[in-house]
Amino acid sequence: MASMAPATAAQWAQGAQLFEQLGSFHRKTTTSSEQAQAYFDQGMRLLWAFNHDESTRSFAKAAELDRSCALCWWGLALTVGPNYNVPFMAQVRAKVAWEALQQAQKAAPQAAPVEQALIAALSKRYQAPQPPDPANEGPVLTAYADAMREVAGKYPDDLDVQVLFAEAMMNTHAWKLWTLDGQPAPGTPQIQATLESVLQREPLHPGANHYYIHTMEASPHPELALASAERVRTMMPAAGHLVHMPAHILQRVGRYADAAAANRAGAEADRVYLGKTRPLDYYGMYVAHNYQFLAYSTAMEGRRADTLDSVKHLRDAMPDELLLAMPGADWYVTEQYAALDRFGLWDQILAAPVPNSKLTGLTAGYLYAKASALAEKGRPEDAKAVLAQLEKLAVATPADAPAGLNTAKDVLVVATLMAKARIARAEHKTGEAIAAFEQAVAKEDRLAYDEPADWFIPVRHLLGAELLTAGRAKEAEAVYRDDLRRHPGNGWALYGLAQALKAQKREPDAARVQAQFRRAWKNADVALTASAF
Repeated sequence: MASMAPATAAQWAQGAQLFEQLGSFHRKTTTSSEQAQAYFDQGMRLLWAFNHDESTRSFAKAAELDRSCALCWWGLALTVGPNYNVPFMAQVRAKVAWEALQQAQKAAPQAAPVEQALIAALSKRYQAPQPPDPANEGPVLTAYADAMREVAGKYPDDLDVQVLFAEAMMNTHAWKLWTLDGQPAPGTPQIQATLESVLQREPLHPGANHYYIHTMEASPHPELALASAERVRTMMPAAGHLVHMPAHILQRVGRYADAAAANRAGAEADRVYLGKTRPLDYYGMYVAHNYQFLAYSTAMEGRRADTLDSVKHLRDAMPDELLLAMPGADWYVTEQYAALDRFGLWDQILAAPVPNSKLTGLTAGYLYAKASALAEKGRPEDAKAVLAQLEKLAVATPADAPAGLNTAKDVLVVATLMAKARIARAEHKTGEAIAAFEQAVAKEDRLAYDEPADWFIPVRHLLGAELLTAGRAKEAEAVYRDDLRRHPGNGWALYGLAQALKAQKREPDAARVQAQFRRAWKNADVALTASAF
């Protein structure tokens, strides 16, 4: 991914300003400048809130105001480098980090002992003015985490140090803290225990709450982070990403309307923020993420108009020129087609312009949606021709090309199977359609966790509908119940489950599920006749 980051600390400091409504977090650092302290505190707040670029800008300004402030330089070096959402580091950033670390080390003798320890630990993360070779990135992150473990052990009552240690461990397994079958990855139990210990002592620590949400969202028990989700909602009203963060837990526990509200509030906070400044490099991804997640949440509620509005904002936030500079990011905007697919808007899919062929992820999403639309319009032969294009693109896709947190190849396997199933259905080959949907479910289940999911429409919604069409209501019931375990309380599966129970003459059970469906669908603007269009 290309970087548009400033090339020096002085350039990073340009445009720095103190923002309101970022909470009250304070950490005293070694400086005689009140302004440097204010910018340092803001840098820490924005670090906790994952606005790393604005955090770097604040730390750079603090260091400019007091060049002897060791921890100001440390913060600049820390935040300009890799993080949980951006695990790589461009050359321009590596040079800035290295130079800031040298300044921190130079000022360290006058700093407090804990500050000296943090700076020494960071030297394990930045070992040269160049980014580490990709093959050595893991060992470098592990070395830093090990160094932070020592600092955390030496300062057990310094809660910020404990949170920084937890973050260092998280970055060694970014977005892979839990296996697909719900087992913790190495280090995850210690991350969880460390953050829980901090929250027991300081429930309002912004970093601990934020990182705990990330730690628990893919776990078998995301509800353990509900208290943190509630706290961060109003902790820093001007920090859009933190405002949005409750959605990561609310979505997992089936509170789709609340997840949508969190995403909408995050988007509004970012709109206000962007009216005051300009993002320096990567923050545009976070802005787009709010709309991407909002579309997924409202789609689960059956809110077609809101979903289509969100994907329009998503596309506006990620124009082609940005996508071309960020290889792999174009998969996120395939939601513009997936949303139309979700609500059966086949004519709109077929009327959509062909995307830039250089954006292979976006092109793949378009081809899948077009093949599906043609099949649903009763044109299976035309759909097969488009499917052939999709399969050719899938074969040509590099093995390491990303689609969210998955490889594009893995996601495109689901796409091709789904298209084949819909074509078979259009040809009234019910057995073939069911078999292809079942294969797609198996592949979908092996996709890595992402929020929102890298495959927009749960395949079980289509499989269940096809099973009902085939008169296999008992099997459909099992499919819908499995989907509801994965996506609690979603109206699509509840509707299908009620239909499956009715088909089995289980009227009392069907009535109970139908009541659940009505509650889940209370905000919807579409009526269902099946669990998928």
